[in-house]
Amino acid sequence: MLLGVGVDLLEKRRLNGWLQRPGVCRRFSAAEIAFAEASGRTEEALASAFAAKEAFYKAAGTVLGDLPELPAWFWLANLQRLPSGRPQLEVLEPLAGRLQAAGVGRIMLSLTHDRERVLAVVLLLSVDSELAAGNALLQQLTPPGYLPLWEAAEDNANDLPEPVEVTLQLAAGWLPERPAAAHKGNFGHVLVVGGSKNFHGAVQMAAEAALRGGAGLVTLAAPLHIEPLSPEIMHLPLVAAGGYLSEEVLPALHLRLPGKVLALGMGLGRELASCKLALALAQSLQPRVLDADALYALAAEPTPVPGAVLTPHSGEMARLLGESWTAEAVEAERLQAVRLCAAKYQAVTVLKGRRTLICEPPERGRAEGRPQRIFINSTGNPGMAGGGSGDVLAGLTAAWLAQGLPDWQAAALAVYLHGLAGDLAAAALSPYAMSAMDILRFLPQAYLKLMAAKEQG
Repeated sequence: MLLGVGVDLLEKRRLNGWLQRPGVCRRFSAAEIAFAEASGRTEEALASAFAAKEAFYKAAGTVLGDLPELPAWFWLANLQRLPSGRPQLEVLEPLAGRLQAAGVGRIMLSLTHDRERVLAVVLLLSVDSELAAGNALLQQLTPPGYLPLWEAAEDNANDLPEPVEVTLQLAAGWLPERPAAAHKGNFGHVLVVGGSKNFHGAVQMAAEAALRGGAGLVTLAAPLHIEPLSPEIMHLPLVAAGGYLSEEVLPALHLRLPGKVLALGMGLGRELASCKLALALAQSLQPRVLDADALYALAAEPTPVPGAVLTPHSGEMARLLGESWTAEAVEAERLQAVRLCAAKYQAVTVLKGRRTLICEPPERGRAEGRPQRIFINSTGNPGMAGGGSGDVLAGLTAAWLAQGLPDWQAAALAVYLHGLAGDLAAAALSPYAMSAMDILRFLPQAYLKLMAAKEQG
């Protein structure tokens, strides 16, 4: 039974400079202040805590009535972060006891944000309330343009499948045959969009990876001064005012997008103009890989991107999930993080790092009456932890999308091949001396190894 509801919407800028105010310690707990100071996004963290308290206060007032002493108890509710990063309210005495006596057995909190505002929703439920019903109500109370920060995946963990390990045999089975009479049009066209005045190599390596990954055609769409590394890659030079691409290049890109796979974000930059471009392209309908600065733009204005493949590392994943997550929390709860991100953005999500995870959106499995597909990679080594490695993976994933594999399979095969090439490079060069370009150089050997395994059955 629902006993109380509280909603609060707060502009982040209202909390500018609050840590310098003398009375701030009376409004926030020591843990809330410490988190805000360490997060790097102080105003956002304080605004989240303040909005959560306000929403809780409104919900508590619904249950307990407008008691004269209630405002004095406002600060007895503190925002905490579980090890997974999920937000939770801690309610202290005597308020906790009063609520319990009134029949409150569960407090549900949803926090989310866009570029300027934070939204908090609090439900107070009776002891016998069903969690699923509470989650459904949270979804209904979250207005368009906002996405719930979490789902209670841990409460039905027994129903979730364990990740399937991507082995040499499994990846070899995914490798499609190339017809003897094939031509370049059979293997798709990748359009790689990115680059800025200070970042040339990222988008070049992504385009090179799409080429070496087997795409029939590759076009590099980048600022005028950034050219492809290989002559086989076509070049679409774009005007970049101030060194960054903007929405002004959308007409030129829209002419080239139909029928292609998009790889977006590598070296694009985090200027407002480039972020607007990234968000516009992220909503396009063709298969697409969103990486690097495209993920930064998406995290600033969260919105579902069905049909996309997201390729974040742990820091990018923390931004995508919301301010209550940190890179450390993501690493501590990698499986939960990738599941939440896939659900939040309705996109196949690749959480890079040791034992990379690949997860499809959960609603697909439910719609088809099967378990959610989740994979864990078996290749890769610390020598790949260097600049450019993720750009290579983005291009390779786009190549397999262009060759017609489903998004989950394209992502999982690309991750395996990427790690296998990295392992071959490390064996030849050492994990210390290898670079992202070496992953590309050893990609042919990785393919040969996969082909040999496929022939052996």
